Amino acid sequence: MTVKRRNHGRNRHGRNHTRLVNCDGCGCKPPKDKAIKRFTVRNIVDKSSLSDLQEACVIDKYELPKMYNKVQYCVSCAVHRKTVRPRSAEDRKIRYQGRPPLADKFRRDD
Repeated sequence: MTVKRRNHGRNRHGRNHTRLVNCDGCGCKPPKDKAIKRFTVRNIVDKSSLSDLQEACVIDKYELPKMYNKVQYCVSCAVHRKTVRPRSAEDRKIRYQGRPPLADKFRRDD
């Protein structure tokens, strides 16, 4: 039988079972090795309010803390939110270190 992906869509090499995690999009329970995981770092305050806070701050060069959030999605939610994109059969053979760069046709010039 033909195989679509080299790792069968999982990262479970040498293990028999992995625990289930909650999808942050729909609440389903994909296996931990199959879930698409992203670590987001955001400022607590949006950019429009940031200048007001810095002017009102007593301490010079005070840096606001950041929000650190790890999100885990099932495959269908990650595709729906465009966290990952489907690739052609030839492009699936390309293995990236870290996150792959966006293709030029998906890049927005703002």
